[in-house]
Amino acid sequence: MMFRNQYDQDVLTWSPQGRLHQIEYALEAVKQGGAVVGCKSATTIVLVTLNRELLIQSKHQKKIFKIDDNIGIAVSGLASDAVLLTEQLRAECTKSKFIYGSSPPLSQLADTISRKLQGYTQRASRRPYGVGLILAGLDYSGTSIFHVCPSGNLYEYDCFALGSRSQASKTYLEKYVDTFKECGSVELIKHAIKALREAQQANENISSSNCSIAVAHENKEFTVLGDSEADYYINLLDDTK
Repeated sequence: MMFRNQYDQDVLTWSPQGRLHQIEYALEAVKQGGAVVGCKSATTIVLVTLNRELLIQSKHQKKIFKIDDNIGIAVSGLASDAVLLTEQLRAECTKSKFIYGSSPPLSQLADTISRKLQGYTQRASRRPYGVGLILAGLDYSGTSIFHVCPSGNLYEYDCFALGSRSQASKTYLEKYVDTFKECGSVELIKHAIKALREAQQANENISSSNCSIAVAHENKEFTVLGDSEADYYINLLDDTK
């Protein structure tokens, strides 16, 4: 007979050790997802993701989504949950433009989605979203990067990484974070790719087939780079090319 944990049947049941297993399962789904890195300078934000191939016959999963002209997200975890949250974020931007004539501040957008995620930890009939978000963009206050957990916790960073083997990426980012503020867009993209490389397995090679890159800065909207552009920046890291 399969063992069943009596404390993980709903998100409101605490174990004797003070743990909420449903939330821990959601956090574990994020840890098992492909690595995601976000960086910002004074004028530019960069998101890069390591996309996993589910089957030989399939394409890699999409992990970067454009939310608004200057806002995007990168996700790690359950892709289906990410799609639902993406629609919610886009709806918030559309509502703000209709009512106020402008996009919402990025901090307000991050707070809205974190409240939604946290709300799903308070209902026994629902499960937490099994996805972590890096929300990045530009608004009147400049560039911003926010990390939203499945538990609803919200953090603001200068750079961040999540997903499988992301601790190696965080170590790289911590080493160079003080230089990011003055970086141009090309240098910032190179740093993001280098950080992502730290999370790859020994038998993996980063290329446009398994790596997505998105950039936004003051004079350019949030854009996911095409394969040729992505390969160009990846090849810049190879001194022989």
